[in-house]
Amino acid sequence: MARSREPLGLPRAGIALAAAFLTGAAHPPTAANLLRSAMTAPQRVSYVGEVQVLNFGAERSDAEIYRIEHRAPSLTRRWYLAPQALYGDSIISRGLTTYSIDVKSNRVVVSHHDQLDDQIVEVGNFGILMANYTAQYAPDEKFDGRLCHVVLLNNKFTGQTIMRVCIDAGTGLVLERQQYASNGSLIAEMRIEQLRYTNAIPPALFTLPPGLQRVNGAAHGQLSGDVQQVIASAGFVAVVPKYLPEGLHPIAGDVTSIKGVTTLHLLYSDGIRTVSFFQNEKNAAVDLSRYRVTKTRVADHPAQYVQEGPTTLLAWADGNRHFALVGELSLAELEKIGASVVP
Repeated sequence: MARSREPLGLPRAGIALAAAFLTGAAHPPTAANLLRSAMTAPQRVSYVGEVQVLNFGAERSDAEIYRIEHRAPSLTRRWYLAPQALYGDSIISRGLTTYSIDVKSNRVVVSHHDQLDDQIVEVGNFGILMANYTAQYAPDEKFDGRLCHVVLLNNKFTGQTIMRVCIDAGTGLVLERQQYASNGSLIAEMRIEQLRYTNAIPPALFTLPPGLQRVNGAAHGQLSGDVQQVIASAGFVAVVPKYLPEGLHPIAGDVTSIKGVTTLHLLYSDGIRTVSFFQNEKNAAVDLSRYRVTKTRVADHPAQYVQEGPTTLLAWADGNRHFALVGELSLAELEKIGASVVP
């Protein structure tokens, strides 16, 4: 539902801004302002291309490749080319509703409030991002034949570069994003290649094929920014970590039912890295049967952890109360957070 008939789907203000930046005819935007504009680029830019997503973990790495058709502001279809287990499957996003089409099982899983984001961070987290990171320009470069402005995000507490973003100088779309661990190693990369900007994307691409069995997926509740109210509504006496790495703050939470068990979920973020903290008091442990699990300890409690790319899941129990931390942090950092959770 592209509303603009301007070239490349950009509003006139966006064209003027890009032209001024390229020619030097006006003050260029700060790196932070360019980054903010890039976060909303998919709302105004329609395009097709091929996306590569790579995640590098301590024990294994994962890769996904999919064709993407995006019609601004909120229609997206992804056709998976790799890994082999997903080949031929697709995901249609209409706003906050996603339809995951499993061609092998001839079914579609419908979920609400799922986030499938190829950009930087959610727009609502921009203030948190700028509180913890400094955005600065690196030299411009060419990416897949297109001039890009390069922005580095440096952690204010450590000075380390945590993210590198290549932004199309003409449209503001993020063409490449690289994320680094605290030791400087590359842990995740996203890039769009074979890119073509166009508003001529047929609406039929975003309709579901007939004859699919419809299955309701996770109905994620809207996260609330009133964290204290969420904690109070858990229905049990909740506990929270007394330690968090510098920059991480509680930003949202919700109370949801996971396999019939009321579970409190708190989300922490520094604008780039996120950590989810789950807890329940029904003696219901997280299901790790599908993963390669390694034993460890959290304070005096036996624990288990799983590492998938840059994400680590750490689970433990204290009596009938079960806890899990999931985030883009090292195991040592998650164990330190976990040790500060004292019922």
